[in-house]
Amino acid sequence: MAIQSLRNGFNGLLINDHEIDPSNMTPEMKKGIRDRRMKLYKLICYCGVAMVMWIDKAALLNSVYQYSHIAAQICMVYLTVALLSMLLGIIASSFPDSAPFAMAVAWNGTWQVFMFLIMFIHLSIVKVYPELLHLTVSFIFTSVLFSIYWSFCTRDPAVGLFYLLKFTFPLFLVYCLKFSLLLTNNQVRLVEAAHHE
Repeated sequence: MAIQSLRNGFNGLLINDHEIDPSNMTPEMKKGIRDRRMKLYKLICYCGVAMVMWIDKAALLNSVYQYSHIAAQICMVYLTVALLSMLLGIIASSFPDSAPFAMAVAWNGTWQVFMFLIMFIHLSIVKVYPELLHLTVSFIFTSVLFSIYWSFCTRDPAVGLFYLLKFTFPLFLVYCLKFSLLLTNNQVRLVEAAHHE
């Protein structure tokens, strides 16, 4: 029963609004679709907040801190932004009629849950595979692929690939490039220090 309701919920996220003819829909049907999507966004955001609270963030960041102090600081900033986005997603999906840009904010909070999962997996691998530059490239690649797929699958009237690329992707690239350059500089310093010894 629970598995079937989860399956139906995630299938509901994949129904594109443009596949349903809006001219044949009554306002009640449109509101029903919107309310269903908001409930699913809220559920995913709740799960994301629970994961953020459940994991041991100090141990995770400490494993990165051993290799790069700046990388750990960037990860801490992202954890804070992701948690804030998830909480705002919960608020927007709980009060969709009064929250400004409720669908877009809930969409962003849900997207941040999945970005957090991708980041968490990559940071957890640091203990076994300490090549931060490789993990950064892998994180960028998987995040971009997921983001493109996510924006096409969850087309909402207020949110699409254009908004994703226009607002979040340039910032994401700047931080990722800065992160990559800092890691490269730190690795060069470590190699030079090893040669001097």
